[in-house]
Amino acid sequence: MNHPEDHHVDEQALQRGHEIHESNVRLIVKFGVALTGMTVFSMLLMWAMFEWIEGYNSSSFEKPAPLTEINQLPPEPRLQVLPEEDLAKMREAEQKKLSSYDWVIRTAEIVQIPVDRAMQLTIDDSRFSLPVRSAVSPNTSKATP
Repeated sequence: MNHPEDHHVDEQALQRGHEIHESNVRLIVKFGVALTGMTVFSMLLMWAMFEWIEGYNSSSFEKPAPLTEINQLPPEPRLQVLPEEDLAKMREAEQKKLSSYDWVIRTAEIVQIPVDRAMQLTIDDSRFSLPVRSAVSPNTSKATP
């Protein structure tokens, strides 16, 4: 351990609030060596674990037979045979829904209207218009009694 009486102590440094003890270098080096050792040990342990897992996986699961057909279709049901055609059909159905009139709930008299018509009705509706400021000139002031 470092003792202050072993070394010359600067009195001015003490007055300024500096420490008089140095760091324990031996303890810091021991900590660094222990930290490095634990890091290396944990990496070796992880490497051994991954090697064991790889060996377990390769021995546990069957390898395909060498004569197995590689370009084999998946079993039924196949969800999309021609995705481009499915996408075109879906877009056409969406466009038809966006541009046509239809009942949503007939008993509640809720209807679906085309998007363009709905936008026009919203623009024309006075409930959705922005308030207009009245033109007040900067020269007019309140009358003072």
